Amino acid sequence: MRSGTSASWRAASLVLCLMAQACVGAVSNQSPKAASSSPVVSVTTLRVSGGRVDWSAARNLIAYDRVGADGYYDIYIMDPDGGNDRCLTCGTQEHAPQKHNGNPVWHPSGGYVVFQAEKDHHPGASQEALPGFGRHSDLWLASADGRRFYQLTKGPATTRHGVLHPHFSHDGRLLTWSEMYAPPNPFVKRKLYGFWKLKVADFVMGPQGPKLSNIREYQPGGPAFYENHGLSMDRGKLLFTSNLHASGLQLIENDIYVMNLDDGKVVQLAADGYNEHAHFSPNGKKIVWMTNAGNPNRGTDLWLMNTDGSDKMRLTNFASPDDAGYTGGRMIAADSAWSPDGTRIAAYVQTSLLKQTGMIVLIILDPAIAKLTGPGPALH
Repeated sequence: MRSGTSASWRAASLVLCLMAQACVGAVSNQSPKAASSSPVVSVTTLRVSGGRVDWSAARNLIAYDRVGADGYYDIYIMDPDGGNDRCLTCGTQEHAPQKHNGNPVWHPSGGYVVFQAEKDHHPGASQEALPGFGRHSDLWLASADGRRFYQLTKGPATTRHGVLHPHFSHDGRLLTWSEMYAPPNPFVKRKLYGFWKLKVADFVMGPQGPKLSNIREYQPGGPAFYENHGLSMDRGKLLFTSNLHASGLQLIENDIYVMNLDDGKVVQLAADGYNEHAHFSPNGKKIVWMTNAGNPNRGTDLWLMNTDGSDKMRLTNFASPDDAGYTGGRMIAADSAWSPDGTRIAAYVQTSLLKQTGMIVLIILDPAIAKLTGPGPALH
């Protein structure tokens, strides 16, 4: 969920926490549990403390964000089994901001990582710049070895600016993200999380560093909250979350949409309950997303659907003792990333909405399901 003013983000988090009944303590690592009747074979814990994730097809590495002892998030890189863990943004104060750094995304080449970085100085609370909130932040790019850092965007240091969820196109030529331009106001329709725009820019890495050009902005349903989830394989469609159809209880009226970039046509893909964090599968034929649909316990789980919204299928049921990922507590499935071959999903599962903390789990799909999701086409 997203932030409001210092007071409103706390109120929103509290209401959501009560709604989801998901304020649970830390969850211990456990052995995989088979679930033969489920599309998920096993769920194991990669990190007991972790956040938003992205999986590099070129290097088979996972980038993720994690809060440190100083209370700020940083970007880390690890192997798919959790080994060789290292911090990308720690101790780089001479090259990049050292407050909240999060929401990493790999360039398809595997040579660079783009992430959100909180400004060194800004009005308002640093809590509002948590990676899931994105206020007071800009987009930065780091080389995968952590030796070079570049600032990609530079928004005003005001209470009305922020960025969220950058994503590269499959060929790396486009970068998409969400950008806030008006601060939250819970008393204005669709403005609980502020007003945001979807942005698409050409991306070029030249001798002098990266460059964004030809930046386009989209608000397909007028002023609302728009959270970017990236482009289709052919770069013709943009996947996103929005409350553009919100009418009453704004907190739980987020839906999944896809927009044609050529004519602006929007199709609603998932509208039952609360929906967010959608991602195209490696082959571009499926979409995984999180929703609380069908959850009497009000936690959230990962589901799978076709790119036109048909054939919706539940993947996880974290609150059920029969589920491979059962932990004994109600969980909030959030961001996720596909393995390059479509057989696995690395997922950020929140254990506390109030504290914005959680763990990273590795979900292994049934082979029959994996055949429908990957692998993706090779880059040339």
